[in-house]
Amino acid sequence: MKETFRVIHLFSEFTNPFKIVSGAIIIGILTAIVAIVLVILLRKFMLVPRRHQLLKYIAWAYFLLLPALAGFFGFKWGLFNSLRKDIKQHTSIYIQHIPPSFDQQTSAALSAFFIRDSAGVNVAPLASYSTNQLIDSAAEIIYREYYNTLEKQSELKEGGNVLVSFIASVTKGKGVAYFMKKSIRKLLSEKGGLDESVSKDLMATKVEEILRAGLFAKIILIQLDHFLQGVQKGILITFFLIIAIPLVEILIAHYLHRKKLKQQDGKL
Repeated sequence: MKETFRVIHLFSEFTNPFKIVSGAIIIGILTAIVAIVLVILLRKFMLVPRRHQLLKYIAWAYFLLLPALAGFFGFKWGLFNSLRKDIKQHTSIYIQHIPPSFDQQTSAALSAFFIRDSAGVNVAPLASYSTNQLIDSAAEIIYREYYNTLEKQSELKEGGNVLVSFIASVTKGKGVAYFMKKSIRKLLSEKGGLDESVSKDLMATKVEEILRAGLFAKIILIQLDHFLQGVQKGILITFFLIIAIPLVEILIAHYLHRKKLKQQDGKL
C-alpha cells in the first residue's frame, strides 16, 4: 500500500489526481458489489456444514471478508488502470518533463554508428549489414544510451527529474531489457517505415528524424505503461491466490460433508 501512495504522489505532480483516484474508487465499489452479489447467490454452497464451530464462524466471515478483499484489490487495480489511461490522455504533459537533451545524446551515439571517419573506414561496416540488422543495431544503441541516461539520472537523486528517476527504478532485469529493445525496434520500423526497401543512407536520416520527434520520451512512456500493466497483473494474481484459500476450504468442507453423509447412509 505504501508503494501505491508513492505512485499517486508522483503522478499528482503532473495531472490532477482526483480523476485517477475517483476512477479507482468506482472500480473498487463495483468489484465489491459484484462480490456481495456472488456470496449471496452462493450462500448455500459456502455455508455447507462444518465439523468444527470455528470453521462455521469463518464461513460466515466470508460474507464480509470476500467483498472487502474484492473492493480493496479492485481499488488497487483500478488505480493503476486509471494511471495508464491518464498517461495516454496527457502524453504531452508527461513528455514536457523529459529533458530533450536525452534524444540529443542518443542522436550523437547513432551518428557515430552511421557516419564514416576521416580515413574512409566505416565506423560500422554498413555494406555488410542488412536493413533488419541495421535496425537491430540502432535499437541496441538507443537502448544502451537510454539505460545509461537513466542510470545517470538515478544518481542525481533529489536533484533529478522525478519522472525519469521513477522509470530508472523499474528498468532493471533482462526481461525489461528485452521488452524495451523490442519496443524500440517496433518504433523504428513503424514510425519511420524502415524495412528492406529503405537504403542504408536514407535509414540514418530517418532514424535521426524519429529521434528529433521525441523517441526517448516515447520509450519512457512505453516502459511506464508496461510497468503499470505488470503491476495490474500482479494485483490480480495476488487476489486470486488469496481467494484460493477460502475456495479450497469450502471444497474440503463439501468433501467431508459428502463423506459424512455416505457414512451415515452406509450405517442405515
